[in-house]
Amino acid sequence: MPAPLFRAAAVAAAATFILSACDRPQASLPPPSTAYAKVQPSSAPAKGSCLTDEEVQAVRNEIAWQQFYNAAIMCRAGTPAFASDYAAFRNKFRSDNEINSAPLQRAANKHRTNIHTFKTEIANRDGASGGSNPQYCANAQQAFRWALSQQVNQQTQVPPMMDFSADMGLRACSAGPAPTPARPGTPARK
Repeated sequence: MPAPLFRAAAVAAAATFILSACDRPQASLPPPSTAYAKVQPSSAPAKGSCLTDEEVQAVRNEIAWQQFYNAAIMCRAGTPAFASDYAAFRNKFRSDNEINSAPLQRAANKHRTNIHTFKTEIANRDGASGGSNPQYCANAQQAFRWALSQQVNQQTQVPPMMDFSADMGLRACSAGPAPTPARPGTPARK
């Protein structure tokens, strides 16, 4: 086989191999590790009114947002990529954060505090827990891996590294079953 024809055949074979590799299904990313996504139990007394599901999710989103920010600062010496990871996280979920502001404001009002104090409390709690946790940066790395994966497209899919909302005295309203209305013309049972 002449050299130019051989090169053309080799290029065609390589192109076919590359294109077939693109058609293969990509391995899906495993769900976030339970090693970092934890709920901190608490016996703290409830403060203020109970929160709706939307408000609870807004608080969890804010906790995650603050944790990603703190990780970018606290872990930058060991993992310089955290600054760029945080920038990517911020850009990816910017619109989610804007949507989150109204229910977060309602949650702060129910907690009987202003929004800035509420956010500062979240940031301070995470900062204090991060400094005492030797796995904080490793957990943050797992959290960034999950949040920035292609299969995650909403911030609600990103759990906080440590959900300490219960320790803040926040509690969800229990929906319970809806009462059955009495039929017209029949007295309600007592």
